Amino acid sequence: MRICLVNRYFDFRGTGVTRIATEVSKELEKRGHEVIKVATDGASLYAYAWQTGVQVAFKLPRDGIDVYHALATMEAMWLPKEKSIATYLDLFTTTNPDRAGAGMGYSRWKLGIGRRYFAFGSKIASRCRFLVCISKKTKDDVIKHIGADEGKLKVIRLGIRDDLKPENRTHKYLTIGTLGQLDKRKRISLLIRAFHQSKLDARLRIAGNGPDKHLLEILADGDNRIEFLGLVPDEELNNFYNSLDLFVFPSAIEGYGLPPVEAMACGKPVVILGDLIMPLEIWERCESVNDLRLFFDHISDIGEWNRFKYISTRQSESNLNFAKEHKWSNCVSEYIKLYEEIKEAN
Repeated sequence: MRICLVNRYFDFRGTGVTRIATEVSKELEKRGHEVIKVATDGASLYAYAWQTGVQVAFKLPRDGIDVYHALATMEAMWLPKEKSIATYLDLFTTTNPDRAGAGMGYSRWKLGIGRRYFAFGSKIASRCRFLVCISKKTKDDVIKHIGADEGKLKVIRLGIRDDLKPENRTHKYLTIGTLGQLDKRKRISLLIRAFHQSKLDARLRIAGNGPDKHLLEILADGDNRIEFLGLVPDEELNNFYNSLDLFVFPSAIEGYGLPPVEAMACGKPVVILGDLIMPLEIWERCESVNDLRLFFDHISDIGEWNRFKYISTRQSESNLNFAKEHKWSNCVSEYIKLYEEIKEAN
């Protein structure tokens, strides 16, 4: 088949949407399909709005395409509806605008513009032949807030790298880590502040990049226990997760939450904040705490840390099996079923 994929980027930049684009296109090409990639780019909110709202209409190939697939909803506005699929990753800016990131979180007027634009684009995308949601929670949100036809909606789980696996390593210090876009939504500031104020004889490894990196470095205040790793390449993810004893994910809201799943695939306990909004099937597999500072003070006692590890280890085998269910090959197989149905109908 000739498949046109539309996404913001097709080179890995450390964010979930770019990982989806790179993995889906790679898997389709491996299976012998011809993939035509259309990137909307747009580094800023305004450039992105111009690309998705206007320029993508001129970039789309018109001849010989069997199916169009927008891997995020804003890219779907100009797709021919009977031959297209739109993937809904989340509806943050509609359901929880106060928790939004993506460069909009600190500006009320920018958030206002962005919220209206994303609501408009999400509604237009619902005209596509199929609507794919990455979780049941996202599906429920799309039905409630977009009014989409439930018969068009499919839940297809995302994947993780096949090479993620536990390694039996010992570390000189207790090593805590996190990974994600460094912006307001991920709340890395809460983690840094709590760790900096703690007396833990430990190390904190922060992987990722984003608009808040400089502010977070200032917040770390030269604490030599805190290390900023920058963007960790995909092929180094297994090494990163296995360098940790504990993965902390302080995010405010997630459409799915792949980093916790990746950490589980490497046998690591995952700590989240109790008010995190994310799909229940992942939330209930994590250890939720209400105050990271109190948690760090608690595990600073070696006995309490050993008790925490014991409790987490009992859950780790179940979490590992759950993580292994996340395969890009399975995800793409489900996409191809939809592609074939669209091709036959046209």
